[in-house]
Amino acid sequence: MHRTSLKGRFGGQGGFTLFEIIMVLLLLGVVTYFATTRLFSDDAPTQAAELELVKNHLRYAQSRAMNSDPQTGYTYVYGIKFGSPTRYWLYREPDEDTIIRLPEAGTDDGAKVLSVVQVTPPDGNKIAFDSFGSPGAATITLNTTAGNITVTKNTGFIP
Repeated sequence: MHRTSLKGRFGGQGGFTLFEIIMVLLLLGVVTYFATTRLFSDDAPTQAAELELVKNHLRYAQSRAMNSDPQTGYTYVYGIKFGSPTRYWLYREPDEDTIIRLPEAGTDDGAKVLSVVQVTPPDGNKIAFDSFGSPGAATITLNTTAGNITVTKNTGFIP
């Protein structure tokens, strides 16, 4: 009977080569670099967070409008007025220049000042909602530096 020793059968393959170890460490370093830069990047999460905050403030104005009655002679109840691309506030019709404090406004007068996102306001620099939560018969699109915000006609849906 002929026997083959283990050393002869697997000769020379008892461990990793230095090249393999270096390549694995290099690959781990590259993956770690991209993971940490993505994890600790300030711009993208801040932009996304501010975009969601603008949407939530629009929903807040819509909710306030649905829980209130319009003043005599006016269709709309509450809205958001844009004073500049980075500043907006809640108002009640008909006085769109009197600021009503927004949740998490962060300013003394109750207006919200954005630090990263800029908004291109719609015509008239405002979005108003009636007592049914509708912005009117036309869909409104806000263009921002972080993406677009759409307020759907009639329903007021904000995706």
